[in-house]
This record gives sequence, structure tokens and C-alpha cells, in this order.
Amino acid sequence: MQGFISGITKLKNEDIIVQIITQNKFLSLYRFYGLRHSIISIGRKIDFDIEYNGQFIPKLRNIMQLGFIWESDYTRLYYWQQFLKLLNAHLRDTEEISDFYFNLLNNGALFLNKQNPARVLIEMYVKLLHFEGRLNVDSNCFICGEELSSKIAVVRGFLCAHHSCIPNNIQVIDKDVFLEFIGIGKSTFLRDNEVEYLLKSLLLGI
Repeated sequence: MQGFISGITKLKNEDIIVQIITQNKFLSLYRFYGLRHSIISIGRKIDFDIEYNGQFIPKLRNIMQLGFIWESDYTRLYYWQQFLKLLNAHLRDTEEISDFYFNLLNNGALFLNKQNPARVLIEMYVKLLHFEGRLNVDSNCFICGEELSSKIAVVRGFLCAHHSCIPNNIQVIDKDVFLEFIGIGKSTFLRDNEVEYLLKSLLLGI
């Protein structure tokens, strides 16, 4: 079985519980002395077996890393791990999941070989919001309900609001540029500062 490690919970004696996103399940598996194995880290794609013993939770066995070239790049790895942590929290308390999440991660990991990591992540996030039916294409502020101006604030969940409706928010993005981005799901026409702004909104939580 293959999957992406999305979370690690430390237990006593260096044992850990590992959360893994597979093609159709969000798993929590027990690993003895997991912290002694460098392969056990968030974001890694692995091939593994599950040992069912009827006690506690199933055990993670026979791990093989399915690495990517970019994992030696600290910046790419950092952004990737942040996204996996957010997705881990998002899928918490679920078990049966759509293959969408595994495929999203698998394709995103391939794109990271050559593309800017911030652009890869915000494009992945738009796909996720669209799949879950949460992609906001409304031209009205989600706080006051009034029509948005030409410059908007984008917050968690890529929701749009008036700059004045968001306390302490000091950044804005062009409304038409943002709506075009979420409409086509590609960031090629976005400037770097716009990408970084949207990445900050993403990192607030999925």
C-alpha cells in the first residue's frame, strides 16, 4: 500500500502514531521506535504494510521510501510539509476518503520537481476547494454581504472581503486577478507578491 505521511504523534519510549493519506483511507498506524527511522517524517511518500493484531491500533510495517528529487531542497520540503500538516488537520476524524486527496498529493509532488512550491500549493488548494464545493466565486464580501471593490482581502478558505472588513489586514489583491485565478486554477499570470499573499492565506488553514 502507498500513501503520504501527513502527521506524527509522539508516544512514550520514542514510539509514534503515524497518520497516512492513501488512495481511499486516512490511516492512523502504530510504529515502534519510529523516531529512530529517518524515513518517518511528514510529507514522505511511502510503500508499507499494515499488521492487524486486534490490539490498540494496527501497526505500520515494512516501510519503503518513495522519494522525490526535490526533498533535498529545504524550501520546497518546508512548504510541502506545511500543506500536509494542514491537510492532516482537515481530514481528522475521517477514515474513508476519496482518492482525490491522494491523487492531489501525488500530482503536486511531481509538479514540485520543477515548479515554484508556492504556486504549486495554491493551485492544489484551489483544486481542493473546488472538489469539496467550497470554492467561493461570489463578488460580494463574505462578511458584510456588500459588493466587493476592485481591491480585496483574501482570508482563510480563499474567502473574499472588503479590506475594511478585516481587522488588522494590511494586504490586498486585485479582485479580477483573484477571480480569474480561482476560475482557471493556474497561477502563471500572478505576480510573485500575489502568490506569496495567497500562500499566506492558505497557511491559515484548509
